Amino acid sequence: MEEVLESNQSGISSEDSEQPMISLPEIILLNLYIIPLDLVGLVLVFFALDDFGIIDLLTFPVTQFYFRIKGAQATVDLVASIIELIPYVGALPIKTVGLNMSIYFTNHPPKVIDKLAVAKLSSMKK
Repeated sequence: MEEVLESNQSGISSEDSEQPMISLPEIILLNLYIIPLDLVGLVLVFFALDDFGIIDLLTFPVTQFYFRIKGAQATVDLVASIIELIPYVGALPIKTVGLNMSIYFTNHPPKVIDKLAVAKLSSMKK
């Protein structure tokens, strides 16, 4: 208890020690599910076969449901899932890239103040 009080008194704000929305074990488990399925799609294309959307049906609901439960913006993952529906383009590891981009954007949200035009004007030198 004293350590917490000391860390708060030392100037570390609660914003600096904020926990990411998606933790490392969750990231590892999601990737352990998505990466093998992307590899299966890649192997099928090497043999001139198509999965007929079966892999997409296995990955899309899982990732979207997970992001909705966590309250995360999953727009990148949704776009990646839609791109995966294109035959033979879906063999690329688009789903893995979209998943990891969604995780990154969820854990590192852009600062709202940096987006405002007022902040850009106030940082201009005279």
